[in-house]
Amino acid sequence: MKRRQVLKSAGCTLFLPALESFGKESPSPDDADVKRLFCISMGYGFFTDVLPQTGGSDYAFSDHMEPLGKHREHFTLYSKMKFGGNHHNDHRCFVGNTTTNPDSLDQIVADHVGHLTRVRNVVTFIGHAHHHIVASWRDRLPVMPIQSTRLLFETLFAKTDKQTQERLLAHKRSVLDGSLDEAKSLLQRVSGRDRQRLEEYFAALRESEQELNKSIEWLSKPRHDVEFPVTPTFENGFLANEIDKKRFLDNPRQIQRGIAFDMIYKAFKFDVTRVVNFYMVGLDNDHHLTTHDVPSSEDARISLTKYDSSFFSLLSDFYGKLASTKVDSGKTLMDETVTVATGNNSISQTMGPHNGNEIPVFLAGGQFSNHGGHVIRKGETTCDIYLSILQKFGIERDQFGNSRKIIQL
Repeated sequence: MKRRQVLKSAGCTLFLPALESFGKESPSPDDADVKRLFCISMGYGFFTDVLPQTGGSDYAFSDHMEPLGKHREHFTLYSKMKFGGNHHNDHRCFVGNTTTNPDSLDQIVADHVGHLTRVRNVVTFIGHAHHHIVASWRDRLPVMPIQSTRLLFETLFAKTDKQTQERLLAHKRSVLDGSLDEAKSLLQRVSGRDRQRLEEYFAALRESEQELNKSIEWLSKPRHDVEFPVTPTFENGFLANEIDKKRFLDNPRQIQRGIAFDMIYKAFKFDVTRVVNFYMVGLDNDHHLTTHDVPSSEDARISLTKYDSSFFSLLSDFYGKLASTKVDSGKTLMDETVTVATGNNSISQTMGPHNGNEIPVFLAGGQFSNHGGHVIRKGETTCDIYLSILQKFGIERDQFGNSRKIIQL
């Protein structure tokens, strides 16, 4: 009985991590330096030719990064790192290698903090393409994402009929109790091999019991009244003319992404969830074609610069909301939230599209010591950053994907 495999397709609905009684106790999430994780991956990657080429704390912003200027002290730009490097693997950005690393970064953190919130974690996707939409992995299997902003809103904020929910949970309790009793009785009169299989089944039932108890507990807690977000507006002096605004800032998918970003901010603010994985591919049908024209077309290179700048508008708006929101600890949401934006691929004139040779990572929040600067880690793996993020959550691991070491963030 592989119960987990049935649940993985839900995208966001596992309410509890694996039971602590079946493994050693994890460090308390309350003792960690950070509380929340937001993973953002760009399917086509960033155009690296226009990113800053000099490192240090006084690096000069590229013109298209202008929206991020006012939040400089809240993030670090890491660049020229290696990972992936082909179109087929662009959705494995946060998992490393599913052969050696069965769970993606967000799922590992959700195992650690997911039990503290009503929704264990959220996986979502917005893009013009429908291939390679998976960016979150659990037990080497893909977690299918939410692809609708309306469904995302209902998952996070919709109120349910309490009486109906209580009746459904009571029925689930009855079925579960019967299954537990049957499993216990069978354990006493089966062969050794069957006993091992029943032990696994029994463990899965016990985990379901814990999840059910958690569902009942959350049912009695009030939900916040949250209205569906209005169409966002973005400040971006680099995209100041009306043609650029309409194509890159008022683009329907840009608006959808802005709405999703606002929902994620509010989910963090009201502690609905603490872990989100957001994968996006292209603003329009021309975006992918443009990446392939980069080696030969100056117009394509200019367009890609604008595509990336529109994404920085999203980040800037999100950073601003986190930085201006106080939390119970006296810090801000920015202080307690790690936002990591990157891609499995990068794009350049000399190396073309879908290469993994000079990948940038925008790492924000957490009050990390490198913030405000540009750190060039030429040829080193992005998994070093992911392993180091896990350490900040109090999750002790020796390896993540092809990581080589813990680094100072």
